[in-house]
Amino acid sequence: MRISRILGWRDARKLDVAMQMALDEAVFRYTLASGMACARFYGWEEAATTVGYFHRIPLPEATTVRRFTGGGLVEHGEDLTFVLTIPTGSDLARATAVNRYRWIHEKIAKSLKNAGYCVRLSDGEPSAEIGPCFVRPVPWDLLDEPTGRKIGGGAQRRSRGAVIHQGSLRLPNSLRSPKAEWIAEMLGRLAEVPEEMPGPMQDELMQEAERLMRERYGREEWNLGRAGS
Repeated sequence: MRISRILGWRDARKLDVAMQMALDEAVFRYTLASGMACARFYGWEEAATTVGYFHRIPLPEATTVRRFTGGGLVEHGEDLTFVLTIPTGSDLARATAVNRYRWIHEKIAKSLKNAGYCVRLSDGEPSAEIGPCFVRPVPWDLLDEPTGRKIGGGAQRRSRGAVIHQGSLRLPNSLRSPKAEWIAEMLGRLAEVPEEMPGPMQDELMQEAERLMRERYGREEWNLGRAGS
């Protein structure tokens, strides 16, 4: 499996958690409309928490936002976060969720190893628990090779045949920047033709994210799980 073309956005801006989640969905909506795969990498200015689409937030806070994807609770702030969107009809979109998850993490692991950071994929047992993401590895999560500590996981959702994958990586400082060199290598492993997302397109996606902020991610109804999908 390999994507034919992908637009990469190594986004150095530090947005609040609601805007980050809105922008991830905006990127996915672009993939649905255009058939173009995209990947956006970004960091955090302050600690924040996201929870999966089917999770219910018992005590909502301004720094806790419900994601578009499934999964449990993810604590952000010292991680490199990314969204990968995969178009309808591609081999990767048609693959099973498990095989797709493994494939994505294999590409990350190989790129990180070439950057001098040894990681491996987990063979842990699946868990039905919805708790902090980094507490319990599931199959094909990323682990620190020497310690076995989980350093990477993700959540996916399929819509109209396309797939959105949101991932979080707890990396050493030298590898955590969205501009880190290993990311360019990873994009080359994901797709035959990696390209940088044009600035005007980034601006358009920001405008779409602002709309999604008003309608979803900035609203209590969405974050409490009472809003429509």
